Formats: sequence, structure tokens, C-alpha cells
Amino acid sequence: MENQLVNIMVNILAILIPALIAIAIELLRRKLGLESLKKVDAELKTKQEFAMLAIKFVEQAYSELHGEKKANEAIKWMSDRLKENNINVSENEVKGLLESALRITKDSLGENWVNVIK
Repeated sequence: MENQLVNIMVNILAILIPALIAIAIELLRRKLGLESLKKVDAELKTKQEFAMLAIKFVEQAYSELHGEKKANEAIKWMSDRLKENNINVSENEVKGLLESALRITKDSLGENWVNVIK
């Protein structure tokens, strides 16, 4: 009788242990995935903040420039700041972030944007 009880316990443990290990692995995988997403989100927010700063800086420091010349200054300034902070980014990503920041700025200012750029 005791032998059967021991066999039943061993069988239960043989089923339970792999199930618990699988659950632990899944929880760890999800946790690592969330941490990775948080890191990507934080990096994107940092890049977006630099883009907004670049727009503000170029509007003030290079008010005499227009169009592509002003855009190139914004790209250069933002790329330099990101490199200083060890954030890798492509030129196309910088351009996209700056375009997005400019659109947000224009939308928030509405009709006043025309007065700002004069």
C-alpha cells in the first residue's frame, strides 16, 4: 500500500514539476519581453524629445534659414546630440522624427504657426 502511495506521488511530481517549469519559463519570457518593450519605448520617447528640442533650437538659432537648409541644421544638431548620448539612429529615422515633431508643433500652434516663423 505504501509502495502504491509512493508511486502515485512520484507520478504526480513527474507531471507537476515539468508543468511548473513551463509556467516559470513562460512568465520569465513575458517579463523579459515587457522589459524589452519598456526599453524600446523609453528610447523612442528620448528620440522624440530630442526632435522637439531640435525643432525649437533651429527655429530660434537659424531663423534666417528656410527649407532644406534649416532641415539640414536640425538633422545635424539632433544627430550630434543623439551620438553624444550614445543613441544610435539612422539619418532617415532622424528625418522622420523631425517631421513628426514639426507636425506636432504646427498642429499645436494652429494658425499662429505663420506668426511664429515670421
